[in-house]
Formats: sequence, C-alpha cells, structure tokens
Amino acid sequence: MNIWFRLQVNKNQNGLYAVCYQMLKDSLEAEEVVQDSFMKLWQAKEKGTKQPKAWLYRVAKNQCLDIIRRRVYEAKYQQHSLLETQVVRSACDELQNAELSQHISAAIEELKEPYKSLIVLREISHLSYQQLADVLDLNVQQIKVYLHRARNSLKEKLMDVA
Repeated sequence: MNIWFRLQVNKNQNGLYAVCYQMLKDSLEAEEVVQDSFMKLWQAKEKGTKQPKAWLYRVAKNQCLDIIRRRVYEAKYQQHSLLETQVVRSACDELQNAELSQHISAAIEELKEPYKSLIVLREISHLSYQQLADVLDLNVQQIKVYLHRARNSLKEKLMDVA
C-alpha cells in the first residue's frame, strides 16, 4: 500500500469518523462513509489531490448529506404509504359498514309486525320494556317473548350475509 495513502488514513481517520458520526448519529453508517471516502481518495490519488484532508472531508460531508436526504425521503415515503394504507382501510371499513347496514335494514324490513316495530323501538330508539308495552299495547312479558322471537328471526335472516 502506498505510504502517502497510509499516512492520510492515519492522520484523518478519527477526525473524519467523528464528523460523520456527528452528522449521522449512527456509528455503522459513519464507518461506511469513512471507508467509502478513503476508497474514493485511493481511486483519486493519481489525479494528485493537493489538499487531501479538505478533499476527504468534502467527500464525507457530501455522502452524509446524501444519507440524510435519503432518510428524509424514506420517512416521507413511509408516512405517505402509511397514510394511503389508512385511507384504504378506512374506505374499506366504511364500505363494509355501509353494506352491513343495508343488509340489516333489509332484514328488519322483512320482519313481520309486531317484530319489526319491536326491533326498531328497542334496538334503535332504545325504549325500555315498559315503554314498549305502553306503545304497542302489550304486557311486558309479551314484549320479552316477542322481542326474543324478533331477534332470533333477524339473526336467521342475517346468517346468510355472514
């Protein structure tokens, strides 16, 4: 190995690593940048770089900036991908909920009276058993029996959907 090159490595390696680590906050990436910078110095030694230290630091700084730009781009891309995924999931969920709502509404519409009224008043309007008895002119025990039958009938109609 060239003595001039070995001298450059010995003189600049630690300082170059410190600068790269300060910029990147990652020891492995900093080591890679230092190694790449010295490889580029080796390849460029025939060109006769007049100030190898300044040249090395400029090359290393540019590589660090490239890595930082890549990180920013990747972070933006990941955020964009995550946002797209969330939007698609949200749209799918809304579509599924809308379809399910349509199936439930259709199944309720197929129920016969007083079952249809019981489901609507109890499950949607949240009336109590006593309020249902008053509205439908039935006793509370009849409301419980009819509501049980209405729920079972609705469940059977919705089994085809699932």
